[in-house]
Amino acid sequence: MTGQSRKIDAILTDRVAIIQSIAQANTEQLRLNQKASGLMVLDLKDERDGTVDSAPDGAQARIEAALDENAETITRLEASLSALDEELEAAMKEQG
Repeated sequence: MTGQSRKIDAILTDRVAIIQSIAQANTEQLRLNQKASGLMVLDLKDERDGTVDSAPDGAQARIEAALDENAETITRLEASLSALDEELEAAMKEQG
């Protein structure tokens, strides 16, 4: 029973670490969304003013790539969390 308890403790420790990673990735996603929104505002201003600036286009492409990559990270972390939840459920059934 003590061995199972330690296993549950290890699962819970891993779960907390993954939740922290998800929170960090969500924070990064918010930051990137804010940057993308700021560039969109600058693009709208340029359109209104009749100016053309290709520098924001490159920045926008980099931010979009970072958003996509970070979204994949979040998806991967959420899948890991789901797997840990299933492992935790099985360990609790063994103990119970």
